[in-house]
Amino acid sequence: MIDIDITTKHVSVIIPNYNGKSLLAQYLPHVLATLQTGDELIIVDDFSTDSSVKYLVNHYKLQLVKKKLLPTQVSSDYFPQEKNIEFKLYTNTLTVKKQKITIQLVSLQLNVRFAAAANAGVLFAHHDYILLLNSDVKPTKTVRDQLLKHFSDATVFGVGCLEYERDHSGEKSGKNKLWFSRGLFMHSKAKDMFTGPTAWVSGGSGMFDKHKWVALGGFDQLFFPAYWEDVDLSFRARKKGWKVLFDQDAVVYHIHESTNTDVYGAQKILNMSWKNALAFVKKNANFWQLLQHYLFLPYWNYVRNKLVNQEL
Repeated sequence: MIDIDITTKHVSVIIPNYNGKSLLAQYLPHVLATLQTGDELIIVDDFSTDSSVKYLVNHYKLQLVKKKLLPTQVSSDYFPQEKNIEFKLYTNTLTVKKQKITIQLVSLQLNVRFAAAANAGVLFAHHDYILLLNSDVKPTKTVRDQLLKHFSDATVFGVGCLEYERDHSGEKSGKNKLWFSRGLFMHSKAKDMFTGPTAWVSGGSGMFDKHKWVALGGFDQLFFPAYWEDVDLSFRARKKGWKVLFDQDAVVYHIHESTNTDVYGAQKILNMSWKNALAFVKKNANFWQLLQHYLFLPYWNYVRNKLVNQEL
């Protein structure tokens, strides 16, 4: 394997944002500190109702690109609700600790949720490697370079980060397991957090090969509005023979200040997760797994109903 020259490779960081003005103010400086000259930061605002866009435009002195110089709609393939989504594009180039970083703000004019916002960000990415981060993730300074090293192997699709909950004393995650049992795909954290293969790269903190992402079509909107989209993307990548990895030395702190529970509520999250778990099986299971799935479905419906009743 030939080591990749990370000094000649550039990264597009993509951060989907919904009502995260305070998170952006707190964590974007840490994101920018990881980048090098030629890299870009793409923030996709998902039609926030707070002052996210105003804050970003003012704080980073972003300029609105004239509409006649850019497409007025985002590809309909990424959005389940509307054929076309209008957006506004703002840009500027900043000097951060002697590094020149381009910032793009894509302000969507319709709320499309995380997966579609991430896909939209990829459309604007100029570089071969995408670092996808949640707005409540604080990366350490070496994350960019640590992840980029893995792409000297042309078969690598994505590499996930070691996520600490708030600080080094917190719970660790980032390496995952996926298996089939009793008619459903099950998933959990891996027992160890050592560098190596993982079942999927989390959409909250991971680097991806942009060309492979585009070839797969990105996050599948079958899983709208949330859950299982990142599991599905890596599953499809592994089926193509591409490597999906985890790096214990690519450390981020996931503060978990922005959660789906705040947006949807516990009951709706349970329903979404169940719906998408079933959708994942129907999309990705083989014949024998599907047969098992339908045999066990009455059992799983019983289990789910018990959980629903406990929530009520």
